[in-house]
Amino acid sequence: MGPMKFGGGTMEAWTWAVPLGAATIAFVGAAITIGLQTRNFNRQLKSSHAIKISEMRQAWINDLRVAMSKFQSYRVTPNLNHSSEREFYEAGTQIELFMNPEDVDFPELQNCLYAFLSASSAEDKYSANSGYEAVC
Repeated sequence: MGPMKFGGGTMEAWTWAVPLGAATIAFVGAAITIGLQTRNFNRQLKSSHAIKISEMRQAWINDLRVAMSKFQSYRVTPNLNHSSEREFYEAGTQIELFMNPEDVDFPELQNCLYAFLSASSAEDKYSANSGYEAVC
């Protein structure tokens, strides 16, 4: 096939492929760039999601520790009738609400909490202390 005439000039028959090839390369490059950006965005999204969950978990742990230490401080305070202190019950309830009932240590923790509720003497309070600390 010989030269073709376009708009008064001549052009080789294969020259139409050059702009088409350049456009194809540009399209493939743009598609690769979009694919990489989408993949990076998804990775960043997963990473920020994991960081947020980690922050929330740490806050939950900190709040649970505060409730546990508050409960323990009420129950071991000498000459304090803990059964008449609302905050003592509040701390115990917070601990139960923070914990997962499916946790294998939950029944033991509940037993320790209720052992303090039933403790009437300083000796009873202190004897329940080591079990509570261990399960905490």
